[in-house]
Amino acid sequence: MREFAFTIEYERGADPLMDVFIEHPEAHARTINCHVSPNSMWRIDRIAGPKEALERIDDIYMAPEHCNECIGSRHCHTDWEHEFLERAPSRRTIYTFRPSPGDCYSIPQLACMYLGEGYLCAAERRENRYEWRILMRDDGDAMGLHEALSEELRDGLSLSFRQIGGPSYWAEEAITLAEFPYEQREAIETAVRMGYYQTPRDTSMAEVAEELDVPRSTLQYRLQQAESWIIGCFVSRAVSDLGEQCSREPVAKKV
Repeated sequence: MREFAFTIEYERGADPLMDVFIEHPEAHARTINCHVSPNSMWRIDRIAGPKEALERIDDIYMAPEHCNECIGSRHCHTDWEHEFLERAPSRRTIYTFRPSPGDCYSIPQLACMYLGEGYLCAAERRENRYEWRILMRDDGDAMGLHEALSEELRDGLSLSFRQIGGPSYWAEEAITLAEFPYEQREAIETAVRMGYYQTPRDTSMAEVAEELDVPRSTLQYRLQQAESWIIGCFVSRAVSDLGEQCSREPVAKKV
């Protein structure tokens, strides 16, 4: 398996959806799942930001005749189906389905043409940048995809190639709470179960420590280590420029 990463940058006025992200730099979109075959595409996207930005995004994103993934001057004529899975004041979770490829030259469809089935992708929109990471099989034509993307670009868009290499990003993303040192995982799971993180709290740190039969200072240290890693994961996912906090394994020091 290999990893292929690239970024598309948009000038103001080049794309109505990206214009919203340019005008609202605090807005952010992340693709949670995306699956493509020669016959269809389906994906789930999480979008967060201020109410004004989300209302504008709703009008653009949900329009079936507009292709949010096309980077050329020609847009898909295939009808896109969108459905809200969640619609909260500060976030949206949207399911998208494209029933047939038709004349689609969207990014996912171009990737399917050159990489074949079986690839995985992760994508994020923020400000004027649309960043993609693709995990593909070794026989995928990454350079062919890069050339096709470059040729398809309409005025106002630019493409920067980032890397082809081992699947480091995907290995890092696979780190989960289950990989915490046991003591930290036990501490935070017990604290959550007993309501320590509720507002107002249902229990005290001393009561959680008593439940675990450890000193209060030991529990406090374990929770701090677990919280630091969880927060680092959240921030590094939301703001990729902050580095690779989430890729570091949790501290395993025993106390």
